[in-house]
Amino acid sequence: MTIGYGLIGLGGIARTHLQGLKCFPVLGTPVPPVHLAALLTTDARKEQIGREMGFARVERDLDQFLQAGVDVVDICTPNNLHFSQILAAAQRGKHVYYEKPLCMDRTEADKLVAKLRDCDRVIQGAYVLRFLPAVARARALLRQGLLGRVHSFRFISYHSGYLNPHRPGSWRLQRAMSGGGALMDLGCHMLDLVRFLLGEAAEIQAWTKTVVTKRRWPRGEAAVDVDDHALVVLGLESGARGTVEVSRVAVGGEGMSLEIYGEKGALHIDPAQANPRCVNSLGQEIMPAIEPDSFLNDLLEVFPASKLSMGWMVDAHAASLAWFLRSVARGKAPAGTPDLLEGARTQKLVEQAYLSAKF
Repeated sequence: MTIGYGLIGLGGIARTHLQGLKCFPVLGTPVPPVHLAALLTTDARKEQIGREMGFARVERDLDQFLQAGVDVVDICTPNNLHFSQILAAAQRGKHVYYEKPLCMDRTEADKLVAKLRDCDRVIQGAYVLRFLPAVARARALLRQGLLGRVHSFRFISYHSGYLNPHRPGSWRLQRAMSGGGALMDLGCHMLDLVRFLLGEAAEIQAWTKTVVTKRRWPRGEAAVDVDDHALVVLGLESGARGTVEVSRVAVGGEGMSLEIYGEKGALHIDPAQANPRCVNSLGQEIMPAIEPDSFLNDLLEVFPASKLSMGWMVDAHAASLAWFLRSVARGKAPAGTPDLLEGARTQKLVEQAYLSAKF
C-alpha cells in the first residue's frame, strides 16, 4: 500500500517531520511507501516551498485539503488549532499524527476523547522521547525489576534560547495560542516519560516563573504571559517521589537527563546514548542483560542506525513517525503508543501542574 500523506503547517517542527519522512528510503526504514499528497498552509510565502518539496497539492482550506487524497494527516500547527484539526481529520476517516501537546487544556482533551471514542483510526501524538532506544531499554529494565522498588527520580529538560531579551515574540509566548510556556512545551514530554517509565501520579506540586517578562512583537513591546521555567514535584501511585524541571532560559545548560533511583541501584539516561547507564547498589557500573519487550523490539526495527544518525532529536522524530505509519498499515497501534488516551492523560497532568502553581 502507498499512504497519502497530508501535512498541516510548514514551520520548523513540520520540516523536522519531513526530514525524517524523506530519509526513510535512504535509511532503509521498513515503512510503507509514502506519497506527499497535500500540504495545508495559510502562509502564501510557503505555498511555492511546499510545491518544491514535492507536495502534489497545496491548499488553504481544510475541507479541500481533506479531499486531496490524504490517508494520514500530520498536524504541525499552534496548539490552539489542534482540537479542531484533529477532530475534523479523524471524523473524516483520516489517521492522525499530531505535534504535542494534544490540545490546550483538560476540557478540550476530554471532549476529544468523548467525540472520538468510537473512532477506529490511528491517532498518535509526537511524544518522540518514548522512541529513544535508551528510554525503551530503561523501560524494559525497570519492568524486569533491575532497580527493585523505585524511590525517587529527577527528569530535566533545559533549553536556552529564550533568555535572549531581543528574541521576538511568537505564538509559543502567547497563552491564547499555546496554552502555556515551558511547562506545556517541554514539560509535557517529561511528564509523559514519567508516566511511560514509572506510572501515574497521585499528587503534584509545581512552581512556574516568567524570567523574560516582555518581548518585541510586530506591533511593539508587550508582556509575556507564559512561563520560562517550571519545577514540578510528583508523588506517584507506586510511592516513588521525584522532580521534573524544565527551562527555556538555561544558558550553558542545554540538554536533557533522566535519573531513576531504586533500592537495587540506578538508571541514568542520556538521549544521545543508545543504552542507559546502570549502577548497582554498591555504586558499581554494570551492564545487565536486557530482556527485550515488544515495544523495544518494534522500536529497534525503525530507529535509524548509528552510522546514519541525523542527531538524536531528528532520529526520535523519524522513529516516532515510522511507528505511526506502520501502525496505519497494520490497522492497529501497538501497546506503548502515545495514542489519544495517552495524550489526554498527559494533558491532564500538565494542567494539574499549572493549577498547583497558582497557589
